[in-house]
Amino acid sequence: MTMKHGKLIAGIIGLVLGIVIAFFLPIPHGLTHAAMVVLATLVTANIFWIFNVIPSFATGLLMLSTWVVLQAVPFEDSFAIFSTTTMWIIIGGLALGAAATKTGLITRIAYKIMSYFPANFKGQSLALFISGTIIAPMIPSAHPKAAMSTPIAKGISDALGYKPKSAASSGLFLAAMWGFFVTEGSFLSATAQNYAFKGLLPAKYQAVLSWGNWFLMMIPWTIIILVAGYFLLSFLFKPKDDTPVSREFINEQLKALGPMSKNEKITAISIIAAIIMWILESTINIPSAVTALVWVSILVAAKVLTAEDFKTRMSWSTIIFIGTVMALGNVMQTVGLTNWLRDVLKPVIGPIIGNIWVAVIVLPIIIYLIKFVVVSLISTGTLVTLALLPFVTQMGFSPALIVIIVTTSVNVWLLSYMNAPFLTGSAAVQDGMASRVSLAKSSIGYMAINIIGLLVCVPVWHLMGIA
Repeated sequence: MTMKHGKLIAGIIGLVLGIVIAFFLPIPHGLTHAAMVVLATLVTANIFWIFNVIPSFATGLLMLSTWVVLQAVPFEDSFAIFSTTTMWIIIGGLALGAAATKTGLITRIAYKIMSYFPANFKGQSLALFISGTIIAPMIPSAHPKAAMSTPIAKGISDALGYKPKSAASSGLFLAAMWGFFVTEGSFLSATAQNYAFKGLLPAKYQAVLSWGNWFLMMIPWTIIILVAGYFLLSFLFKPKDDTPVSREFINEQLKALGPMSKNEKITAISIIAAIIMWILESTINIPSAVTALVWVSILVAAKVLTAEDFKTRMSWSTIIFIGTVMALGNVMQTVGLTNWLRDVLKPVIGPIIGNIWVAVIVLPIIIYLIKFVVVSLISTGTLVTLALLPFVTQMGFSPALIVIIVTTSVNVWLLSYMNAPFLTGSAAVQDGMASRVSLAKSSIGYMAINIIGLLVCVPVWHLMGIA
């Protein structure tokens, strides 16, 4: 059976299930026909997303439109999310990231950091960890960071004389992905999916997840992820002879970039200013979305970004997809699905969400298992978050912590299909750096380290009054 036929069959099954749920199943006690329509479209949409029947954003738009056509939810409620601050900070953040990539600022930062470290496996893998962590909050999109960082790692690997898909080559690939991608859990602005998961929460819980709070909440996790991750990759992949060689490759790359351009300087100032204003959001009383849009406007006025850049450098399909996913949280509550799901799932989920120590161990394991079936990172996170939303009033900790646990736990790459950004990073180097075995080993290591990192965070969360 071809992939095309598989998608067609999945699509038919999804549509049939949706029709049966919406129009033929008896309406359970406590639900309305509107709730059944929303439940039906959610089932259909997830089948479409899992099997990529049509582009994800198109599935999302069809879901919202179906609510309106079947008169389950008014248009104003179905599409209300597109006028929220969360959507606009995603747009603004992606635009700032596009400027950083376009001007070469991100590449310059990466190579500059690498020039300070020994030109061997341990030195350059550490440099990739550090440069990636510094760059992570500047670009809220995983795929551009993956596509940019792995060719840098390949250049270093070639300069150090490592054979393709050798242990050392695999290690440098993973160091790039670890630094630039895995550390997205450390910063709210490091990926648009963080904003999407945050946007699923009721407004009063979203307020806990400001840029500064997120950063403070994740400091212990970040330290554990970086330190333990560095030693994990060194243990698994460091070559026997790790003698430093010439830094010629890195110096050549820096020389080719030339002096810092005016546009790079303007972009650097804009991003630094935006991050500072995000940290001080509650003090200066300027919403994060407004901050992002102001600095994007300045970049456009300074001609760093053009109208064409907004067409070609912004992933509008991703933005629309995230918006449609975020709409689910409010709509499920409006039609009564949230309360109904709480009653249905309480025997299973109740014991998990009653204690934060149990939650940070059990929830990641559940998410790891779900990833074998649901490929999309954001779809997995959305499913888990939506399943837990009915229990927000019964949690023994702030529901904001669910977003933290979800966003760190969806990033697994045990099997190649589980993680699209890893596929992007691999494609950027023609699948010529990391072996499948190395990916699996490092993913198992990350899965364990992630849980340890979350456990170490719990005392800090207690001190902050959220656990």
